[in-house]
Amino acid sequence: MTRDANCTNVGGFAGFSGATPACYFTYIPFDNLVEHEDRYHVFAQANVDLTEKTKFHVEAYWAKTDLPRMRFSPAFPPIQGPNGPGSVGVFSTPITNPGALTALQQAGLSAAQIAATSRISLTLFRPLGAGGNPLYDNGGQVGYRNYDIYRVAAGLTGELPIAGIGYDLGVTYSHTQNRQHTPDIFIDKLQRALNGLGGAGCRTNTPGTNGCVYFNPFSNGYAGNPALGLTNPGFVSGNANGVELLDWLFERGSETRQRQDLFVVDLVFNGELGIELPGGKVGWAAGGQYRTTDFQSTLRSPFQDVRVTPCPVPGTTNCTLATGPYIFLGQGTPQQLEDSVYAFFAETNLPITDALNAQLAIRYEDYGGLTGSTTNPKLALKWQIVDSFALRGSVGTTFRGPTPGNRSTNSVTGLSGIQAAGNNFKSVDFTGNPAVGPEKAFTYNIGAIFQTDVGRGSLRVIGDYWHFNIEDQITTVPAQVVATSVGGVGNGTQLVNCGAALRSLITFNNNNTCTQGVTVGNDIQRVRSDTVNGPRTKVTGIDGSIDYKMPDVLSGDVSFGASFSRLVKYDIGEFSVNGVFISAPYKALGFTNYDRFPGTVSKLRGAAYAEYTRDEHNLRVDLTYIGGATDNRGPTTVQTGSSTNCNVANAQAGIATNCQLTTIGLKVKSFYSFDATYRIELPWDTTVSASVFNIFDRDPSAARLEASYDPFIGNPYGRTYKIAVRKKF
Repeated sequence: MTRDANCTNVGGFAGFSGATPACYFTYIPFDNLVEHEDRYHVFAQANVDLTEKTKFHVEAYWAKTDLPRMRFSPAFPPIQGPNGPGSVGVFSTPITNPGALTALQQAGLSAAQIAATSRISLTLFRPLGAGGNPLYDNGGQVGYRNYDIYRVAAGLTGELPIAGIGYDLGVTYSHTQNRQHTPDIFIDKLQRALNGLGGAGCRTNTPGTNGCVYFNPFSNGYAGNPALGLTNPGFVSGNANGVELLDWLFERGSETRQRQDLFVVDLVFNGELGIELPGGKVGWAAGGQYRTTDFQSTLRSPFQDVRVTPCPVPGTTNCTLATGPYIFLGQGTPQQLEDSVYAFFAETNLPITDALNAQLAIRYEDYGGLTGSTTNPKLALKWQIVDSFALRGSVGTTFRGPTPGNRSTNSVTGLSGIQAAGNNFKSVDFTGNPAVGPEKAFTYNIGAIFQTDVGRGSLRVIGDYWHFNIEDQITTVPAQVVATSVGGVGNGTQLVNCGAALRSLITFNNNNTCTQGVTVGNDIQRVRSDTVNGPRTKVTGIDGSIDYKMPDVLSGDVSFGASFSRLVKYDIGEFSVNGVFISAPYKALGFTNYDRFPGTVSKLRGAAYAEYTRDEHNLRVDLTYIGGATDNRGPTTVQTGSSTNCNVANAQAGIATNCQLTTIGLKVKSFYSFDATYRIELPWDTTVSASVFNIFDRDPSAARLEASYDPFIGNPYGRTYKIAVRKKF
């Protein structure tokens, strides 16, 4: 087994995966940090007084967002091949491939070794990598995302000729649609091309002749790394892959279209009960809501539909495992989902005294089906102790029902870096569940408001302590938890536990074969992530803000302030589904939680601002702060050479071979940025603004993710500038 000879020359890292020589490749230079977007918004409204007390309002909104050139890696790595799931050695090419002979010669194999070789197994392989994808500029393959929405809403408010009862009738209709395309390579076409039977003009079974061409998977087939500007000294121009062949390999006609129609009717009545308390008359409101959702998902290409093309070879339907025709992407089925919800509510406003006010509310919602209904009460109090100081608080329950997608029996395939597989991307199948129940929460908060004049200005200070106790949270069984419960934690070379309780949620390569003592984490190909009611979650925190405004400063107004949110607790309870243990309780606060729910949870977030306004001019400076977090997975290892026992335990014990502990990314540091915006109001309802973001050009801290930073803490954009013009009509 040998590594491609030009690995380091084209930007790769010559390392090992266990004892296997490997060339490590990063696709990040071929990606966009910020995708090109085209956005359009149109809004219009009209208000009409029909009578003295009856008013009519109508509004319409249309928006469109296009990402016409969403960039990906040059080509995805294979996670399935001609014989089913697998990423290691699932493709091969004969020595008759013109690039094969050159590759073996460049790797230093002897003439005798080459003569004894008839076929080369592509052990760790990506069809297009460091050389980029010649079909697109800058080497990264390109897809698109298009989003459209229009919404029409109308409302009628007035008063009934009965006891002064008011009414508010609202009707809203919205239509959203999105289209998305992500290119991928066909399994069957790739293997045929590796065998010399590639190309749209191939009509014979004779490799490399009569319109049939070879696909060269080796580095001698490209001139260099276009993303890094590197030249490949091992390039042989005669071995280059033609763009016609590459175009033939890819599925270019795939597109997923999703449409959702939402119709909502709200009717609310309000008035006074005729009961007067020391603080005033008791007010009331009651009403109902009906909302219905219609969701539809369609697939433009028959290759996307698992019912039509379940196997690697289009036209074949009797394969053992339905991987589909693509080397990386999964498939789906068309969906048509509907959902109707009825809701009723009532509330009262109780002015108990001039200083003490209470609000009581209750809401009932019926989702039907297996989800059922719920009734949720709420009490809110405010005590104005003195003019400048008030206490407030609330207690109640809330309810969230599943969406039509949550209750669908279909699945949607996504991609995720799986820790048990050395953070390599694997397919994750997110599956709905018709039996998923409602999510419920008990909440309360206690707070205070202080307002007073200080000097020439006004000061306002607000503080709140809040608590959420969430039960039966609608979530998915985390793919990382599933994978690590079966495959453990490591660089992908560690042995898996074939007898694990969640083994059935994992698809391994070699036709889903798991052999104890042989199968390793890198053999994981797909992970199933079912929609379920998750563990109990308790979250508490403290929010605070302070604002000071002072008029008549240098002929203008000055204001400045700060706010913060400090999480005190974020505890996740034991997670089990249908009696199967998923994960033990844990504390998520202050950890990145890359391998578990809910992801990065910083303890502290804060912001501060200073603003000056004078006539049509406005200048504002903002500070944003996000606290750091610790990677709960602990230290990890890197191989410095061939090794069969490189893991954290062995490295800590000092018995690992060619293995080094590393703490890079173990502590993701906090991130802050200063931003400044100048805005001027011009004639004809025109506003022009200019902004500088991240003035001091700060970089994010290192993190153990594909992009090497945590997007929930920092960003790599550096100092950026923005100019905006707004015109009202």
